[in-house]
Amino acid sequence: TCTNLESIKWNIYQGSDNSTSSNSTQWTLFNQTSLYENIWFFGTNTSNFTATDLLFLSNLRISLWRFEVVYTFLSAISTSALNFIINQPPANGSCSINPLDGTITTLFTIECPNWYDVDGIQDYSLYAWTTDISQRTIIAFSPEDNFQVRLPADDNETSLLNLVVYVRDLAGSVTQVNISSVNIIADLAIMNDLIDKITNLSSTITDNPIVRLLSSGNQNVVGQMFISLSQEFNQMNNDNLDKAIS
Repeated sequence: TCTNLESIKWNIYQGSDNSTSSNSTQWTLFNQTSLYENIWFFGTNTSNFTATDLLFLSNLRISLWRFEVVYTFLSAISTSALNFIINQPPANGSCSINPLDGTITTLFTIECPNWYDVDGIQDYSLYAWTTDISQRTIIAFSPEDNFQVRLPADDNETSLLNLVVYVRDLAGSVTQVNISSVNIIADLAIMNDLIDKITNLSSTITDNPIVRLLSSGNQNVVGQMFISLSQEFNQMNNDNLDKAIS
């Protein structure tokens, strides 16, 4: 009975292959349990054992784990174990962009070949920022490993745009891939033409490249152009304010 219980002990094991079967997986005792007592592990001698996520974050290469509890009674020993797999992020691929410079209407191609994940790849998301990564903006996402985008400029000068692709698997695990930064030049001629035709209610406004893109009906294209236009108009407004103050 439980009144004859002498001790409880939890053991942590790491697996060495891709199988959850106890008959084929080679289990190795994780020998740092006592070292991380009350840091990664809590209650190693109780029925309420806790392992924090730091265990897994500090051992990213290990995907197979076993938690085993040993109950020692006066006349018997009872054990029970739980085997589980930590989802691994997509791996073995790369991402690139071409060309490496252009304007807000330039079509850039993103290629992310050779990504593998046992769960399957769900999608690829492209984020961009200039100087502060916390201000990154999503530009596009695609289920395909080859897709095209248009990128925003940051100011009236040449803008160096930093880019990162998030490769996500079907279980939600993500790998971040930094790709080459690109130079985006604000196309003032097209912007001024657009403003002039809007101001004068020109019947030839549909000839403007930006308007044609906005009229494409493609959700990704329209979204990308709205981001570019918003940044362009904000910069123009700031420039006008600076001129008025000076």
